[in-house]
Amino acid sequence: MLIENKCAYCDGEGLDPFGILSTLSKCQVCSGRGKIKVFEPVFECAFCEGTGKYPGQRITCTTCGGKGFVTVKEPSIECAYCEGTGQHYGQDWLPCSVCGGKGRVTVSESREICKDCGGTGKARINSTLPCVTCGGKGVTRVARK
Repeated sequence: MLIENKCAYCDGEGLDPFGILSTLSKCQVCSGRGKIKVFEPVFECAFCEGTGKYPGQRITCTTCGGKGFVTVKEPSIECAYCEGTGQHYGQDWLPCSVCGGKGRVTVSESREICKDCGGTGKARINSTLPCVTCGGKGVTRVARK
């Protein structure tokens, strides 16, 4: 289902929040409408913390496209690798390589804690890398018998 929310990038004002071309420039995300449409289920973008702005920059967030919200197919859980922050482990200016910056990952209905990483989503040998077994999610699919 498609829902409408206030544009995070311009805070619903419809104007470029940085006034780069002029103070009257339309917002590049909502085209001046002040509202954006996103598909449910909707979650606040973890990488930009819902601001729509790339952290520390004057550009749109690469994860949510400036909307401040992301769609994650259910069932989903918090990303174990980035611990839901959306930040690449140890580098706060890069989106997480596991969840893409969303802070959440889609998982199988039948799942269990990953035996190799213990649910941390991090490789045992080098904790800056995602676990190979679970792909950084911290859970693996339970094999059907």
